[in-house]
Amino acid sequence: MITELEKIDFILKEGAKKGMNLSKFVNTQIKDFKESNKYKEMVIGNKYYKNEGDINKKERVYINEDGQEEVAPHAKNYQLKHPIIYKMINQKAGYLLRKKPTIKQLVEKGEKEDNEYKELIKDIFNNKMHKRLKYTLIEAVKRAVAWWQIYIDAEGNLKVRLRYATRIVPIWKDEEHEILDALAMFYDVEIYTTEETKETKTKVEYYDEEGIRYYIYDGDTLIEDVEEVEKRKEFIIGKDTEGTSILCHYMINGQAKNWQKGIPFIYFKYNGDELPLIHFLKALLDCYDELTSKMGDTIYEAPDGVNVVKNYQSEAGTFQKNLQTFNTVFLDTDGEYDRKGVQISIEAFKEFITQLRKDIYEGGSGVDTQSEKFGTQESGVALKQLYSDLDLDCSNIETEFKSSLEYFKAFVDEWIAAKDNKDYSKYEMEFVFNKTMTVNEKELIENCNNSVDLLSKATILANHPFVRNVEDELQKIKEQEKEENEKAESEYEKLLKQRKDTGAGNTIQNGATKVGDK
Repeated sequence: MITELEKIDFILKEGAKKGMNLSKFVNTQIKDFKESNKYKEMVIGNKYYKNEGDINKKERVYINEDGQEEVAPHAKNYQLKHPIIYKMINQKAGYLLRKKPTIKQLVEKGEKEDNEYKELIKDIFNNKMHKRLKYTLIEAVKRAVAWWQIYIDAEGNLKVRLRYATRIVPIWKDEEHEILDALAMFYDVEIYTTEETKETKTKVEYYDEEGIRYYIYDGDTLIEDVEEVEKRKEFIIGKDTEGTSILCHYMINGQAKNWQKGIPFIYFKYNGDELPLIHFLKALLDCYDELTSKMGDTIYEAPDGVNVVKNYQSEAGTFQKNLQTFNTVFLDTDGEYDRKGVQISIEAFKEFITQLRKDIYEGGSGVDTQSEKFGTQESGVALKQLYSDLDLDCSNIETEFKSSLEYFKAFVDEWIAAKDNKDYSKYEMEFVFNKTMTVNEKELIENCNNSVDLLSKATILANHPFVRNVEDELQKIKEQEKEENEKAESEYEKLLKQRKDTGAGNTIQNGATKVGDK
């Protein structure tokens, strides 16, 4: 199977005959990406997360005398926006990542964990990383995929930066989209042209196994970003056939290095098909917002009814305008005035909107906390059933994220090897996500207590409703046990001393000989 990089080489070789080069190829890839449905859906997903759906475009219109639509200036126009996407995505993030994931070092039976490596991993996966991982999940569900950029700072520390998928153009080696051949990242910056004026420029960073190339747009053309290259001139390791500078991925201990593991970007997918949540829900959400908004308009206007004036001649366009603007109907019959009430089928609307809301939460694998069922489920079994769709969706996310975190670990190992000349790559790590949901706490605590002799402390703690961080709790238990043992030993030594001082420890009652006497 031909890889994407081989395709690039072929395109460039063939394109060379027509003036095609790498910068033009990258430019074409970015343009194609920004025009793709995938990119558009990413943008839409982010808008709906911010509660900026298509309901914002709703208008009250009528057909004028010329047969054209025209906005009714005085008609009530509710734009009721329901933050269901926001709630649903944050629900997934809270369910899967409210608690910090537990990281276990896998060792063979009879072997011990490497404590030094364990502490290094723990330092990297700190509270800040936990927060970043939660934001990463939100981004992934919003836009189908989120990205981590791996880099080494000036002090030689490993750093991670969350990047939006709308700025990343991946070039994959395989059809499964698991291995990167190359990647382009574009972003806007403000550049001062004079002391008082500035303009927005788009910059591009292109990563492959050779290193990094920095570009900037000059009109519609990509040229080398000379200013950026000059800032990083110590990273320059060569030039390509276009004369564009190639910079190394990172510098450490004064040495220029490229990541052996591959392109220093890690993807976090919402699902294997790389589809955002909005892909499944947009039509349902638009219908929900529009129906509730129109019902709001109707209810607002219902008390006033509709004025009817007979013996009045008008065109159809004027009729519509009068109805929408003045809430009045003019009729060409005998002169008479009347007021017609507006009949609203509340029950039919309520039934339909309830079903629509159910469809939304079912399609998005969420838990509707406003549902009548939610407050009536008390047992653990019933609650698990209520959370089953959410749990299944989050389990799929967990599978995707575990794979990505394992890939990130490989970069961590390579960084440690480059910095300290220590090889930890042989150690496997398991990332355990500690899911949380609304539970019957009493029942859950009882189950934990009944499992003491059956399960490990870590497993029991992971399922205990009062435990936020399993590793921290295990450490607290160790420290508590140590303190209790030290206290017990101290009390024992104190007792022995007291017995020695009183001679009670050297004699046996009822005339027996001293201990040790023959």
